Amino acid sequence: MTPLALQFARFAIVGGGATLIHLGAALTLNAVLGLSPLRANFCAFLAAVAFSYWGNFVWTFDAAGAHKAALPKFLALSLALFAINQAIVYVATELWGWPFLAALVPVVMIVPVGGFLASRFWAFLPQKMRV
Repeated sequence: MTPLALQFARFAIVGGGATLIHLGAALTLNAVLGLSPLRANFCAFLAAVAFSYWGNFVWTFDAAGAHKAALPKFLALSLALFAINQAIVYVATELWGWPFLAALVPVVMIVPVGGFLASRFWAFLPQKMRV
């Protein structure tokens, strides 16, 4: 397996875990605690982001020791991805009337791809590769 393929596989595993955390928390917060879809999605996204940062920092991109550089970029990236995430959920549930679970389908298809590309080429880019 090439280094890029291995990195992508690790990102997919971490992302899969973050996605399961996101979906499980969002659906539980909505169904059990009665939070609105947008509030449930926000809380679930925070939990998924924490897991995703740790997994990608330590395992996927092996960025040990570079929290000062990686964390602010990862948080900015996460906020941008969250805005896209919330926009999709809002449009799908509030404007189109989709069920919350259906609204999460495009979220889990779009957000991870953008996350990998931006993480690899910006947030976790090793110092020695920066121009």
